[in-house]
Amino acid sequence: MRARWPNLLLSLWLIIAPLILGFDSPQARANTVTVGLCLFLFVLVADSIPAVRFVDTALGLWLAASPFALGYNDQLVPTAHNIIVGLAVAVLSLAPVRRAGQLRLRPNREVHA
Repeated sequence: MRARWPNLLLSLWLIIAPLILGFDSPQARANTVTVGLCLFLFVLVADSIPAVRFVDTALGLWLAASPFALGYNDQLVPTAHNIIVGLAVAVLSLAPVRRAGQLRLRPNREVHA
């Protein structure tokens, strides 16, 4: 879970950011909070099922694209916020997680002379 902490914290930030930053657009508020809630859930699930982290990647990419898709790209604060946080979520979700004793598909084969 240690490698997923940054995205867990970003998900909590997404839930409260519209209130703190004062998003004027209802689309920006609803989208940001919804992505935050979904991200929180999928970060927790990804701890048990590592392949689910790609859902986190998709959520981050959606957050970055959403100002343009939902039409609030004329508002600087929610647009800049969602692009920056969305790209951060996407990049952090792609970070590999290595755990002691983690099952690997291919064993490390070292050649001994």
